[in-house]
Amino acid sequence: MKIALRRLLISVQLGALIAITPAAGFAEEVGTGPKIFDATVLRPLGTVKLAVGMIFLIPASVLYTLLRMPFDSDTGVYQEAADMLVVEPANYVFRRPLGEDLSGD
Repeated sequence: MKIALRRLLISVQLGALIAITPAAGFAEEVGTGPKIFDATVLRPLGTVKLAVGMIFLIPASVLYTLLRMPFDSDTGVYQEAADMLVVEPANYVFRRPLGEDLSGD
């Protein structure tokens, strides 16, 4: 009885191994490498960039306004700084699909 049970378990395990093998090969073709790299490295770095941009938004726009004010009376300075320091990193971190557009363009 013990030998028959052992043979049955070995047969079931081999059958499961054979059944799983093509699925594992198919999973590699999908390309989860870029998604893992994106989720573990690029998204956290993008979050840090977003936090730093939020911290420096007001001082950068005030300094930029003070330096440009005598030469140009452009009132869109704050919007330009907000787009560059906060909106672009936020879109990169939160709106971009996982694993796509890894260059940030």
